[in-house]
Amino acid sequence: MAGMYRIVFRELLLLGLFLMFMEPLIGPLAFGAVLAIALYPIYKLKKKRWFAAVLIFISILVLLYMFYLMSITVFDQITYLSEIYSSLSPETQVRLIEISSNLPIGEVTINTLKSLPGVGIGLLFFVIFSFYFLTDGYKIKGFLKKIMPKEKASELVNKGKVNLNAVVKGVFINALFFIFLSTLILYFTNSPSPLIYSIIAGIFGLLPILSSPLVYGYLVYLKLVEGSYVSAVILVVFQLLWLFVLDYVVKAKYRGTLHPAVLLGSMIAGLYHFGFSGIVIGPLLVTIVVTLASVGDEAKI
Repeated sequence: MAGMYRIVFRELLLLGLFLMFMEPLIGPLAFGAVLAIALYPIYKLKKKRWFAAVLIFISILVLLYMFYLMSITVFDQITYLSEIYSSLSPETQVRLIEISSNLPIGEVTINTLKSLPGVGIGLLFFVIFSFYFLTDGYKIKGFLKKIMPKEKASELVNKGKVNLNAVVKGVFINALFFIFLSTLILYFTNSPSPLIYSIIAGIFGLLPILSSPLVYGYLVYLKLVEGSYVSAVILVVFQLLWLFVLDYVVKAKYRGTLHPAVLLGSMIAGLYHFGFSGIVIGPLLVTIVVTLASVGDEAKI
């Protein structure tokens, strides 16, 4: 039994050292795994490295195009605000300048510019990790069998797959599907900035604590104020259908081995410790720790 506990301690120690060493690349690593899992159903139709490269290239183009659309929308909003500012009285303009001078706008801008090289490097590693996860992900089980008991390696990989599917397909791909449908609905109802509001609602929807109804509640309020009652009803009906039918079906299909409360808690803890990539890292770490700890439990039986 003592030998089993030494194995658990060794594997947890190796995991801790790995996280310390790979901390700068945890984000690209996590999202590379997400993209690989999302693309794998298409990749397995023709398992060739050139096909994997094409899939990742197209995915990156789509992501960059989404960011481009977001930047255009932000630029339009800035232009709109500048027009409002120009229409104000000189006294009000001076007052706004005094208020804005107390805001760390310059510091935020400088820090953003400084982070651009890091973003470029992260994007490069994101592409690299995505490619190798997609083409060589099956080798992970063989690697784990070399550093831990074979039965535990298989169990860890199997549970990891289930929980990754619960996060990637049940959360991320589900959120992308919501963003797509939401954008169409908001365009149809002539709502402001359909893509931006859909992305914000999709991000909020990643965590049930926040949830997309907060965003849609604001949009419904705008429609009621302007007298667009039919559009308000359409938005409410879409949210109800999403929350109680579409979202529920997807979450039920991709249920992980972790209890939903534990899965949610691991995602929140991951966000706190690792940033946005922690949504993926958190559940994986909990899966690893629970699986390794079961070695000791089985040794007692």
